[in-house]
Amino acid sequence: MSTRMELRNEHLCVEIVPAEGGRISSLRCLNSGLEFLLQSTRQETRPYLQKPGREASFAQGAVAGIEECLPTVACCQVDGQTIPDHGDFWQLPWEVLSSSPEHVHEAADGFSQQLRYEKTVRLRNAALWLESRITNTGVTEACFLYATHPLLAVEPGDRIVLPPECRSLTLHESRRERLGRMGQRVGWPDAQSAHGEVKLDVLDGPAARTAEMLYTDRLQEGWCGLYRDRRKQGIALRFETDRLPYLGLWICCGGWPEDGEAPQQYAFAPEPATAPCGSLEQAMRRGAAVTLKRGESFSFSVTFRISEPGIEFDSFRRFAAGVA
Repeated sequence: MSTRMELRNEHLCVEIVPAEGGRISSLRCLNSGLEFLLQSTRQETRPYLQKPGREASFAQGAVAGIEECLPTVACCQVDGQTIPDHGDFWQLPWEVLSSSPEHVHEAADGFSQQLRYEKTVRLRNAALWLESRITNTGVTEACFLYATHPLLAVEPGDRIVLPPECRSLTLHESRRERLGRMGQRVGWPDAQSAHGEVKLDVLDGPAARTAEMLYTDRLQEGWCGLYRDRRKQGIALRFETDRLPYLGLWICCGGWPEDGEAPQQYAFAPEPATAPCGSLEQAMRRGAAVTLKRGESFSFSVTFRISEPGIEFDSFRRFAAGVA
């Protein structure tokens, strides 16, 4: 069984599993008891991925909590080499470099590209701060696509909040092409499907069997939020748009995996990213990959802020935008 580390203050309790990709497995508000992260359905009798490699499937992991996608999200080929599904780092055991009751500093070295990822997980009041640094440890240039990958727990009626500038998104994937094909523009929050208008910002139940991946244009404002409607509480992300200028939205209401061999996922993943692409190969082709010279680093931070319990939706929207 993997060793779990706990961070705790008067507002939040956070669990981290360094052996499983440095994954943040739990983010719980102590005032309300609400768990904000999707919990793994992997049975203890089915061991976590034991052998990291280029052919590994993300579905072999925990598929839960907050992980890192680097140097790709989707599996792809770069310079004749396979870059694995959701990257290297979710597969790897991370080394804990330092820790205290309110922080963990951990790191891992990738294998498909010569990249080292260092991350400090820190509690500050009712917020979880992730401070990251990606370093090229090789002797030649290294390219990557990065996306934060938080799988948030949801219930029917929960609401997604985006900045006002997001009036339409680019469709990357839609199960059974419900909203169209890759590359099409989709209205936000009201989109058109073959069966009429769809409100993308309100979560359906898991019986809907839908799954969409969408990307914003380059953002001026780096924030988004999820309002837990029944619980009257929400979680807001803030990120630096000069480093992570795009936001991917994975909205899955029981529509993945499509083969039906694993439990169907019910989650929302807001993914601050370096490019509006699903793979490193696509990012390189579009000139949107980040390139690091030998020894060069790329640093950024992402913050998860938890609102007070009992907040109403309009107040939460202001909270998420940072004006409350």
